[in-house]
Amino acid sequence: MTVYYHQIRALIDPEMSDSLSDGGRLQDVSVILLDQPGGGGEPVAVTLLACQARDLAFELLELAEVADRERRRP
Repeated sequence: MTVYYHQIRALIDPEMSDSLSDGGRLQDVSVILLDQPGGGGEPVAVTLLACQARDLAFELLELAEVADRERRRP
């Protein structure tokens, strides 16, 4: 089943982090999928580690480039 969302947001929530022993923070990245306004659907969210967010970003860039090439085909 395919579900379509109207908006996708990514954000860093300072409350979604953990202290590290060296004084740093382990900060997660949240990705939130939103239905159309008035669509009645609940937002869906996933929290990613920085490395997971980076991997997803690269995959999305690669797919966007492929999609752009398909659109420009004669």
